[in-house]
Amino acid sequence: MNKKLFTLVFVVLIGIASYFKFSADDVKAQEIKNKITIAMKADPKTLDPQKSIDTISNKSITLIYDTLLDLDENLNLKPCLAERWERLDEYNTVFYLKKGVKFHNGEELKAEDVKFTLERAAVSPQTLYLFNPIEKVTVLDDYTVKITTKTPFGALLNNLATVQSGIVSKKAVLEYGDDYTNHPVGTGQYKLKEWIPGSKITFEKFDDSFLGKPNFNEVTYLTIPEVSNRMISLETGEVDIAFDIGIMDKIAIENNKNLELIEVESPALLYLGFDQTNPKYQNKKLREAIAYAIDNQTFVDVVFKGSAVAGDSPLPKASPAYNSEVKRYDQNIEKAKQLLVEAGYPNGLDIELWCMDDGPRVDMCVIIQDQLKKIGINVEIKVFEFGSYVSKTALPNKELYFLSWNSSGDGDVALYPLFHSSQHGSSGNRSFYTNKKVDELLDKARTSVDETERTILYKEVQDILQEDLAIYSLVYPKINLAKNKNLKGLIFKKNGDIDITNLYQEVR
Repeated sequence: MNKKLFTLVFVVLIGIASYFKFSADDVKAQEIKNKITIAMKADPKTLDPQKSIDTISNKSITLIYDTLLDLDENLNLKPCLAERWERLDEYNTVFYLKKGVKFHNGEELKAEDVKFTLERAAVSPQTLYLFNPIEKVTVLDDYTVKITTKTPFGALLNNLATVQSGIVSKKAVLEYGDDYTNHPVGTGQYKLKEWIPGSKITFEKFDDSFLGKPNFNEVTYLTIPEVSNRMISLETGEVDIAFDIGIMDKIAIENNKNLELIEVESPALLYLGFDQTNPKYQNKKLREAIAYAIDNQTFVDVVFKGSAVAGDSPLPKASPAYNSEVKRYDQNIEKAKQLLVEAGYPNGLDIELWCMDDGPRVDMCVIIQDQLKKIGINVEIKVFEFGSYVSKTALPNKELYFLSWNSSGDGDVALYPLFHSSQHGSSGNRSFYTNKKVDELLDKARTSVDETERTILYKEVQDILQEDLAIYSLVYPKINLAKNKNLKGLIFKKNGDIDITNLYQEVR
């Protein structure tokens, strides 16, 4: 072979090799671009919106389902499946559905599906507190429904924007029955592809979504309980977004040119619960002794490094009806010791403190353990896996327990499930608290459509709750997530939900 021919063949071969290398790299880049992975600290318990009571499940549910109304990032109402609505009077509201909306099974969303969903929600133990005031749902035509409430219901519109009001396919629910959570059918931009409990849950795009074709073929939620491992996965590129970033990792993210931290104040509450079915915690002086022994600002400074606000009411400061004038329990060790003696424990006592396996919460429990020791209470901390903890804390006669409650900020969602006597157990009132006056005030606020009146009522409820101490508010944590900077269009709402409707990857 002469020199010129050899050179030509060599150049062609190099070109072919380069072409195939470029093609392989291009395919790999395309795979990355069309898939997104998100890290969460726990596994969802259900994909059925009318059976969800936890924020982890809600994050998956919002990908699959849409609601009649929705909330923007500041928790203001906006249309969703209902293009508009009209309040006829204090009892009746008409909703006009968007036409041509498709479920994942190809069926068109009709008013009958809305009726079926809301009637289902009104009797489900997990969502009863949100929808029980609904008396009936009337189908006026295929795209129009009228909701009639038993009494005026001020929180109706906000409740119709919650995850628990996600519209299900009547046909699918009847077809799959008790196994529906493994075969969810909604109208969302993504549908379930694979669920490996304890590991991951993957969703694939739904091209016929009324919100438009999503920019990613797949979204995968990885279960990564350890906060440090979520951070590592974010730094290495194993995940694109991570929820609940550790306080100590925030600086590392801020110094990483490829990552971005998003943090917002929210109507979230971390609290200690005193189970009123446990004789020990029926003793109000013991509850007060525990409250006065604890310094909430320590949690803000030491655990959250400023990414929280010290709690002083059962309704967080981000809620419009927050009452800043309630009774406070600023740390007073001597007063706490005296109350413990008056409670019948002059020599102190031993108690258990239950907590889920979440880093910051466990850290808070260690601080509580140390603070209570100063007044003579010896605390044994018991840590449980998230799923079992949710079930365990719904039962009566339990020990001192640590929980959280997230809401839309509306007083009804924030207070009714936690403190109304009709909500004992899994519905939310895990302290099994009962107070007729609180019930009356919550019922009255629920049946009012006057926001000024509702605010006054909720402030009165907070006064009573702080005096009774069914729970002790610890902090109002800010919520966060971290993401790759090349992801654009993500909306992080103040209730902890994310909206990835218009999420896309910026090519650099």
